[in-house]
Amino acid sequence: MEKYKSWFSSGKLRLSWGLTGNNRIGEYDRYALLDMLKAHVTTSTIPNTVYPFDNNTGNVGVAPISLPNEDLKWETTEQWNLGLDLGFFDERIGFTVDLYRKTTRDLLLDAQLPYSSGYSSAMKNIGKVRNDGIELTLNAVNIQNKTFKWSTNFNISFNKNKVMELAENQVRILSTAKFDQNFNGQPNYIAKIGYPMGMIYGYVYEGTYKYEDFDKSGSTYTLKGNTPHYTSESNTQPGMPKYADLNGDGVIDSKDRTMIGRGLPIHTGGFTNNFEYKGFDLSVFFQWSYGNDILNANRLFFNGGFQKKKDLNQYASYANRWTPDNPNSDIPAATNSSSNLVISSRVVEDGSFLRLKTVTLGYTIPKNFLNKYKIDNARVYLAAQNLWTLTGYSGYDPEVSIREGALTPGLDFSSYPRAYSISFGINLGF
Repeated sequence: MEKYKSWFSSGKLRLSWGLTGNNRIGEYDRYALLDMLKAHVTTSTIPNTVYPFDNNTGNVGVAPISLPNEDLKWETTEQWNLGLDLGFFDERIGFTVDLYRKTTRDLLLDAQLPYSSGYSSAMKNIGKVRNDGIELTLNAVNIQNKTFKWSTNFNISFNKNKVMELAENQVRILSTAKFDQNFNGQPNYIAKIGYPMGMIYGYVYEGTYKYEDFDKSGSTYTLKGNTPHYTSESNTQPGMPKYADLNGDGVIDSKDRTMIGRGLPIHTGGFTNNFEYKGFDLSVFFQWSYGNDILNANRLFFNGGFQKKKDLNQYASYANRWTPDNPNSDIPAATNSSSNLVISSRVVEDGSFLRLKTVTLGYTIPKNFLNKYKIDNARVYLAAQNLWTLTGYSGYDPEVSIREGALTPGLDFSSYPRAYSISFGINLGF
């Protein structure tokens, strides 16, 4: 390494602070909206938008459908950033670290209201969310000579999300990421003070009820007295899904729902290697995500005993479901039990993955060949995307979310996977 004057080439310390606003306030959210409708009126019911003046129920009326809020304002995001840039061996190696704290307050959310107000919700500025993180980047020219060059870029980002405040006297917000009418009546995500946003919410799955959970009298099975049952299931039988009774009251109901997964990753990153050799160039890019879970709603229909849609095919794994001949299986039996119609940890899976995202191979045609055609430069290339993925997720694609927003990440229901693709191209310069 004597050819380098110094092993340390450069250094820079950065500090920044700023405020930004989100002006995505609905045009009419601050006003009390009115609904006007001349509806068909029967003798027994009068819509609330009809004013029955002088016994005429056909008169058009108006009714308020939302509360006014003249205090609505922009969201505000405050961010601090501390960065350090270092260069070594004549910039052959570069290292960057960024520490940040990003706090968003006055969040624009459709806040729940007590039903005594006459409304279920209203748009308000509520809550505070904080993101603390660190981002690391390493750039290196590993080999460089007259004919060959190999360079590398590595980056990783850790982010810790935390809900700091919600609405007045509120410690949690339940959200429903809708995907099917049979499940849309129950919340499946929760934002709770002191925890990250986008936590998956539901029951803790404990397998299926086994024969030892019952007392048998003839051909009749009755749950033992100390075995909890799902509240809406009047006749629990072997093979039905079993959930944890978290509060110990002997009944499994909505009070036993809890956080069963995290929709946001612990860290994400990418790793790129670039090679150049006598006009040829090769770029290989990997990306990953670690620590996030996926609510795989497909399994509710194709691997869970949900029999209200009997024309649906099933996953091959469903052949191993609970049956009298296979009593140790933890895949629920084929029944119409209401206990099949809930969100639980049975359908929550690790969404971590490592993906070979892009590979590009190119060749730059020598200039002495191009000069006679009056072309300044030319390059031909072959590129491929989404070639290979390493993951434990059972669905088509771990990089999935069919609902937008930080409150409901990582929901998979009949989503189309990222396509495998190969393309060929020519770049010409004149």
